[in-house]
This record gives sequence, structure tokens and C-alpha cells, in this order.
Amino acid sequence: MTNLTVRTNYVDADLAYGETGAGYITLDLDNDYLIWTKGSDIVKDLMTTEPTDGELNEASTIIDESSDTQVPLCLLLDYSHDVGGAYYTHEVLGMGDNKRYVFNFSFDGATATEPQLEAWDDSNHNTTDANVLGDGTPANSFVKAIATTNSLPGASWAGIPIAGADEYLEMNDGNGALAELATGETSHELYANIQIVIPTAYGTPAVEAFVLTVRYTWN
Repeated sequence: MTNLTVRTNYVDADLAYGETGAGYITLDLDNDYLIWTKGSDIVKDLMTTEPTDGELNEASTIIDESSDTQVPLCLLLDYSHDVGGAYYTHEVLGMGDNKRYVFNFSFDGATATEPQLEAWDDSNHNTTDANVLGDGTPANSFVKAIATTNSLPGASWAGIPIAGADEYLEMNDGNGALAELATGETSHELYANIQIVIPTAYGTPAVEAFVLTVRYTWN
């Protein structure tokens, strides 16, 4: 069995996991979650309480009538307090910017298929009806992703829409399954950047939850 560990960068998005000075938080996939938001005086980096639904609503991104709108801030809700002890939230550094080392996906062995990053309405993994996932048309998903293991995403990168089984990110840059670990290696480290971009003058305001999934098989 090949296990996956997911981490977010909270110190320096120019440094890979394991480099001196790098700082990553390991997600507790049962309890931790990500918040994409405009932010506010309350909903911000280093919150000492978990934000309420009302606080999250007040911090929602305002839809632009003249251009697409990138949701500017991604927070990891560190429910398990892996870092800092008292802090519930940590900004995911480099999200949406020209940065390589933002979301880290660590595999402790080989895979039989190339890992792919997907987005779904919920953990049933059978619908993409949320507005953020394209309102039933996956190609229109607001969730954009790009593989960054081998290079920077580029200035003003767009990424590809991800939603459902038809629109997903090949996490190994299309190079296929992950090989057996070489002598001395302990894991394969893949990286991606993920952003949410709301289309110009989108007609349906919504505060929604969705599920990001990494799908792969092993021998």
C-alpha cells in the first residue's frame, strides 16, 4: 500500500519540503480543511478561534462586474493545531502566485496510476453541481490547478479547471505512475498550486463547500 500525506506551506513558498528553513503543516484529513476567502479583520491568518458561518459569510469575496476575480486568500484551518498550538488558521503561502512549493503531496511508495487531483461536491464523488465546480459543467469550474513539481507555474498562471472525473490535474505532469523509490529515498514529493477564480459578473453569489480528492492506485 502506498500512503499519501498532504501538506501546505506556511513559511516560504520558494522552499521545497525538507529544505532548511521550509515550513509545512501536515493536514489531518479527518478534521482540517481549507478556506478560500477575501478575508476580514476576523477571518485571517493566525485566528485563535474557529470562524463561524456568519464570520465566513461576511468575509466572502465580492464578485467583480468588469473582470474575473481571484479569491485572494487561502487559509488552512488547523483543527489539530499542528503548528503554533493556539492558532486555528495559517495562510497557505504562495496560493495563486508564481510559486512552486505551495501544496505538497508526499507518496511513500510507487503508484500503479498517475495521481490525479479532482474536485467534487462531496465525499460521495458523484456530482459537481456546486457553482464553484461549474454548476454541472465541469469545464466551467472556478477551481484551477497546475502541477509545479518541476517548474514555477509562471506569472499570471491560469491553470486548468478541475471538477469531477472528466476535468482533473495530472499531478506528475503527465509522466505517468510514480516509480519504485530509489535506494535512500523515503518518498515522492509532488507539488501543485490551486486557486479559485470567479468569472466576470457571475450571477449567483454562493458560499459553498467542496471536496478535493487525490485519486491513484497501487500494486
